[in-house]
Amino acid sequence: MMTLEQLGLLQRSQLEAWLAVTEETVDGVNRLIGLNLQAFKAGFGETGQCLHEAADAQDPGQWWSAQARYLQPAGERVSGYTRNLVEIGVQTQNAITRALQRHGDEVRRQWGFVTENFVDAAPPGAEAAIRFLKASVGLEVAAAEAAEEAVAEVSDAIAKDEASH
Repeated sequence: MMTLEQLGLLQRSQLEAWLAVTEETVDGVNRLIGLNLQAFKAGFGETGQCLHEAADAQDPGQWWSAQARYLQPAGERVSGYTRNLVEIGVQTQNAITRALQRHGDEVRRQWGFVTENFVDAAPPGAEAAIRFLKASVGLEVAAAEAAEEAVAEVSDAIAKDEASH
């Protein structure tokens, strides 16, 4: 029979995994918010300067010149923003993958203990229920491992793509 201590360990493992993933996600969102604020402040300041220069223009040549001075840095800002955005995304995804791998093993180990205890405590004639339980846990473990592999492969592919640029 499963003890309260084993149930507590299982719940603790699952909670720690969830907290680790949540912490990495919140960190990535905070970095993204910081990037957006920085980009907004820079763009707002440069747009104001461009508008003042365009409003002060005495002829169409000065107006076009003010626009041109604004467009080149704006294009560079967009390119830099995109690089930073992708970098934050890749780093956050890698951190989440590491957290899932680190905590996923413990959760799977705890589920193994739970399954063993149910099997040991099962009454005679419960073989079908035992097979169902083992199959369910096996599918959950296989799905978790497949998800971890998929996330790791995507992270690797993105990192390689970024390194080639």
